[in-house]
Amino acid sequence: MSGLKRRQFITSIASGAVGLGVAGKLKAGMPGTVPGQKEAASPRIKKYNDLGKTGLKVPDVSCGAISLFEPNVLRYAYECGVTYFDTAESYLRMKGEAYVGQGLKGVRDKVVITTKHGLNPSQRIEKASIIKRMEESLKRLQSDYVDVAMVHNIGDLTPLLNNQEVLAAYDQLKKDGKVRFTGFSSHNAKLTLKQALETDFPQVVLVIYNHMEGKEIEPLVKAVRAKGIGTVAMKVFAGSQQGNLKGLVGPETSYPQAAIRWVMSNPDFDTCIPTMSSYSHVEEYVAASGRPLDRAALDLIARYREQVHDTYCRVSCSECLSACPNNVAVNDVLRYAMYYENYGMERQAMDYYAELAPQSKPLGCESCAGPCESACPYGLKVRSRLLRSHEILTA
Repeated sequence: MSGLKRRQFITSIASGAVGLGVAGKLKAGMPGTVPGQKEAASPRIKKYNDLGKTGLKVPDVSCGAISLFEPNVLRYAYECGVTYFDTAESYLRMKGEAYVGQGLKGVRDKVVITTKHGLNPSQRIEKASIIKRMEESLKRLQSDYVDVAMVHNIGDLTPLLNNQEVLAAYDQLKKDGKVRFTGFSSHNAKLTLKQALETDFPQVVLVIYNHMEGKEIEPLVKAVRAKGIGTVAMKVFAGSQQGNLKGLVGPETSYPQAAIRWVMSNPDFDTCIPTMSSYSHVEEYVAASGRPLDRAALDLIARYREQVHDTYCRVSCSECLSACPNNVAVNDVLRYAMYYENYGMERQAMDYYAELAPQSKPLGCESCAGPCESACPYGLKVRSRLLRSHEILTA
């Protein structure tokens, strides 16, 4: 759809939106324009990369689908050139996959879809169960296959690779044509990327990388990319606190655009997946495609870092964990609080927190001296942040 404009899109898509069940909501969700003002054409993806050695082509700016969105937001992203969509069984309590299926109906053969399934190595995992869960995901996605199937949020590949039921399940899914490629997402890339070099299971990996964390894994990213593994970056906005800060929109770029451009200036990453939960997200993030870093973008990033350096909990950091006498899952708790406060994912964040074991929650922090704060290399007020997180996530 060359030269696509938002109102052209909304008019054309609304005529067929009955099948998506959102026709009445479309106009309300679209960014507006000043009456009488000429509407600019929607931005387009300008750069596509090989996803490792999979043979798949993906845009440099892709779509993460973790938070609530209208299915037609995804279709709008597709019309703007986005062809890689990342979801998971657990997103929106399985509704995330259904939204992806609805939004991309009719263009399935023109897009790449990744979905993810969490596996608990401490519990019994059976081949039949994994296959059944994947088949249920495919029904929600309205597809006969998924391009990439990932094991979700795994911190250590050893239990996975030692489990013959898991490996047999994914082998069977590939043999049956229901999965094309396999991989994993991880918040512990320092370990899992190293392990990825020693096995053929991961063909695509999804890891944290942004201008405030991830520099230490760059040699590993380069190594897995050299092996032919596709590389995808998540959490590219380093906490997404820009909505609470001042001076982070320049005349030619916004902080999110600068953050995306910083990530994609690393040639060892094939794509990144900022969450596109609104039409305005699609337009803002797609506009960063193919744009190199410049001084204005770097200045925005520097201002952001200055303002959040002692409030942003680096998700992949675990320095404080060994200092906690109560074994609180500090990084998980603060990550859920980040989802609640900065991602607009209040309900989902509370659901994630509710699933944490009671002994992993900061229930004893009020009477604790807070050795976690001394252990934090970034100067975060960890104890007070944990107490605040518990308060908002259990309200």
